[in-house]
Amino acid sequence: QFAIIKQLMIRMILLFISSLLNCYTPLMHKLYTHRLFFLILIFSSNQLISDEYKVAFGSCLDQKLPQPIWKSIENENIDSFIFLGDNVYGDSPNGKLNKMKLAYKKQKKMIPNWLNEKDIFYIWDDHDYGINDGGSEYKLKEEAQRLYLDFWGSGQSDKRRSQEGTYFNNILNIDGLKVNIIGLDTRYFRSTTKSRKDNYEPVNKNNITMLGEDQWLWLNDVISQEADLIILLSSVQVLPTSHSWEKWNIFPTERTKLLNLLEKEETKTIILSGDRHKAGFYEYGELFEISSSSLNKAIKKIFKEPKEYDPLQIGEMVLNVNYGLLKIDTKQKLVVSEIKNIDGETVLKKVVKF
Repeated sequence: QFAIIKQLMIRMILLFISSLLNCYTPLMHKLYTHRLFFLILIFSSNQLISDEYKVAFGSCLDQKLPQPIWKSIENENIDSFIFLGDNVYGDSPNGKLNKMKLAYKKQKKMIPNWLNEKDIFYIWDDHDYGINDGGSEYKLKEEAQRLYLDFWGSGQSDKRRSQEGTYFNNILNIDGLKVNIIGLDTRYFRSTTKSRKDNYEPVNKNNITMLGEDQWLWLNDVISQEADLIILLSSVQVLPTSHSWEKWNIFPTERTKLLNLLEKEETKTIILSGDRHKAGFYEYGELFEISSSSLNKAIKKIFKEPKEYDPLQIGEMVLNVNYGLLKIDTKQKLVVSEIKNIDGETVLKKVVKF
């Protein structure tokens, strides 16, 4: 996209130069000089803009509630948006998908039209999977996957149409800089667990898994693809260990396996997660995680919880509605990472170099 804009600007400048040389008079020289200066100014501004690629992200978007946060996100002039799960609330205790179909129909009207002009990436969590806290035991997961892909308009050539699970990766080429976006499916293959009151203890202690064998093999392959930056999407949090909600650490060996895989890669990795109806920053060695949740269903309006702090947490948790923003600087090779409130004001910020 940036390369096309640059080529067009260069052609326009060359055309004016050619016209200037072929139609020289003092008056024409003055006119074309001013126009040429104006084009060069625009081109230079475009160069500055093209050096920065903006990715907004968020999770937990209830179709039954107002969504005023989209106005602030639109004002960011983003290039991409990432939905991190619970993108609708259509799950039912019995797992039937009638509510899900209605939820998708409603959400289709709620998501703003301008967003369809951007690059959109998406993963699911339990509330758009079909059953709260669900895993591999969910009997209607194949149908749920079809509904999910239909809602997002995934083409028939999309690999997720023919595979089990909604995991994917996409290499973004941003003005010569490669960003590997890897979306995990933490529901389809996940070992069945007991409820939160039982600490999500696995029902079967044998072969405990978060991703399943096929997805683990796939992840080992795609994570080593040539890239300057990896953005890993996980619906549930990866780094935190202390809270009592769903997270990778309900299966500690699986979390360790993932961290080991990420740490051995030389490419810088930023993890994006959702689920929690609150936002926060976390750091473990060279790994950095941003949790952004919720876009319109803040935890302050759901639960009254004690103040949360995790050993890997950076700063305070954000309890109001929020969205995340990554500003990728392709020249300086850094990412300005932010959590913003409903008014577009920055409440958390960290600069990550890669």
